[in-house]
Amino acid sequence: MKTIRRTIHPEVKILDGQNGIAEYIASDESLDSYNEVIRANGWRFDRFAKNAPFVDSHDYSCIEKQLGKVIDFKVAGGKLVETVQWAIDVPENQMARLGWNMARGGYLKAVSVGFLPTRMCCRWDNDKTLWQQQLKDLNMHEEDGVRAIYVEQQQIELSAVIIGANPNAVELTAKAFKAGVLTESDIQFLSKQLVRRENSPPAPGPGQADEARDQARQRFLDEIQNIISKL
Repeated sequence: MKTIRRTIHPEVKILDGQNGIAEYIASDESLDSYNEVIRANGWRFDRFAKNAPFVDSHDYSCIEKQLGKVIDFKVAGGKLVETVQWAIDVPENQMARLGWNMARGGYLKAVSVGFLPTRMCCRWDNDKTLWQQQLKDLNMHEEDGVRAIYVEQQQIELSAVIIGANPNAVELTAKAFKAGVLTESDIQFLSKQLVRRENSPPAPGPGQADEARDQARQRFLDEIQNIISKL
């Protein structure tokens, strides 16, 4: 079963600036951009509780993508509330440090939940009993544009929506640099990370690949400088 990912309107509260602890509203019962609703009382944590990973942009490819861990999770007031500890105590985890600095500075607010649906209903179900019951509980109607409702779902991970996943990432990075949150070396590090994620056609040889990476990095750095000059 494919993991589903959802990001809601950003809401973050810094709890402990020294130890990298922040509280996020990870999900609620609002109608999202897919015209779907995730029921708050449907969250299950059987798998998630064993490790509770906090990762970079839903990337599980290697351990360097883990930015920290979720140290508390609960459903309250129709919202999934999760407390994260960024791995800023690990000197080698530069991305965690950058992400935390941007979060604390107010430039990085959103998280995205990765989950597996285990029970859901939709407007095309033959038996509409559950569908109509869920709409009633949510005080919603089909005319509101609701397409599907996730009734029960297993959380897999929580992700920081960092560079490469956020459509406003370059502008946010430029503003953070302008404000002194990021340094020149941070920008160079981020540019390398971005190039590694780009889905470009394979180069015919190592020399051409290096040249393509250098060009992609320079485009990013030029765009950063262009934005900074206009701020």
